[in-house]
Amino acid sequence: MNMQEVIIINNKELLFRKITIEDKDKVMDLFRECEDYFVLTEGTKPDECDSFFNDLPPKKTIEEKYLYGVFDNNSLIAAIDIVLNYPEKGEWIIGLLLIHPKTRGIGLGKELHNLIEKLAINEGAEKLTIGVMEQNTNALIFWNKIGYKQTKITEPRKFGIKESKVVVMNYYL
Repeated sequence: MNMQEVIIINNKELLFRKITIEDKDKVMDLFRECEDYFVLTEGTKPDECDSFFNDLPPKKTIEEKYLYGVFDNNSLIAAIDIVLNYPEKGEWIIGLLLIHPKTRGIGLGKELHNLIEKLAINEGAEKLTIGVMEQNTNALIFWNKIGYKQTKITEPRKFGIKESKVVVMNYYL
């Protein structure tokens, strides 16, 4: 689905639209600006963004991966990675919701979730799932506040140079 909307946060018009490979430099710029997230979750600064465009869960295709962004003029200030019907039909997994540090805490995350929810419902999804690394306490608070419920905690897995447990959370539409 090619959803595009203007959203207004703090009297500022922002554009929510699909991210394409032509936006790769903007994605990398956002990743660099969000160094705090990558150091927290992977232990290193970001040095590439190819995985954002290409990484998929088992048995999924690139057509089942939606990449969206929020643009402030020509700058990318938020990026979202969603995979449809994973791990099962009717369930969408949010692989990443990354917001520029200067834009955090103003309601953009909640607004983005509303857009994801709208998109998912329109396409027949019944549930959204997210995995949050246990050390990302701000994200855990955010997702809980929106209404996500913890369903499990994984065994520790390697992400970058860090090993982390992942808190899996569900939200029913």
